[in-house]
Amino acid sequence: MSVTVLLPVYNGARTLPQAVESILRQDLDEFELLLIDDASTDASAALIRGYAERDRRVTAVVHEQNVGLAATLNEGLEQARHDLVARMDQDDEALPARLRLQREYMTGHRAVVAAGSDVFHMGASPAHDRLIQLPHTPREVARVLPRENCLYHPSVVLRRPEVLAAGGYRSEFKNAEDYELWLRLARTHDLANLPMPLLRYRFSLGGMTLSRKWEQLFYVNLAQEVNRADGIALDEARERATAAMRAVDRRWFMKQVAQGTASELARLQLWREALGLVRAFASDIGPATASGIALSVLAGRIRS
Repeated sequence: MSVTVLLPVYNGARTLPQAVESILRQDLDEFELLLIDDASTDASAALIRGYAERDRRVTAVVHEQNVGLAATLNEGLEQARHDLVARMDQDDEALPARLRLQREYMTGHRAVVAAGSDVFHMGASPAHDRLIQLPHTPREVARVLPRENCLYHPSVVLRRPEVLAAGGYRSEFKNAEDYELWLRLARTHDLANLPMPLLRYRFSLGGMTLSRKWEQLFYVNLAQEVNRADGIALDEARERATAAMRAVDRRWFMKQVAQGTASELARLQLWREALGLVRAFASDIGPATASGIALSVLAGRIRS
């Protein structure tokens, strides 16, 4: 049993080489790297074609028009040569034994249909990475998953036939497509995380806005409502998710996201990114809150 690595790309030219090279350096002899460019406007498509020309393990697909993440992922599942499909993102880094260890795990755990792993949050250097430990066993994942997403999408390996049979990714759950899929799969299958870090996960600020985080919270609520009431109509689930959003103070939520993200970037010694995030979010959280977070970041920089 071998593995297809499914890596969708959109305007990822800056970080894509690090992600791709980390896959090509895997200690697994046989695998396919399926790169799908979703009509990028930067140099991503040229990079992808170049990798496919130089390495027989790489398959390149380039879209003429942008179709979105869910459709791109479903296309990748359909085209993958192997029944084990490992997800990867354009700005992360797989550790060298990732594919081999995940293949071994899935071979030995036939009831598990999707398995992620612990991850490192990527620091300014590997010495500043921070280990994130997640629920590991299927029982632990099943307990936590209805409350929050406890699988890092780019760390996951999937059983392709089972995911396709379940309907794949659903575009109705924008920015929470993976979480909704895990909830749907967990009704009839086991999900797990390997108890070891296999991925360096990058905190990317590209395109990150608090409005997008607020929108993502809605789709997380929507996925949870659909999961709570199996068979519920999507319109009714939307009404319930909208009601749940009314109970959340938007300004408080945005402040929590800004503070939490800036603090994590500071822990990773990514000082410039932390201050850049505060500037980007200032209009949403107000100048006083933004100044307070910035001062906290600067104080941490001085202490370090």
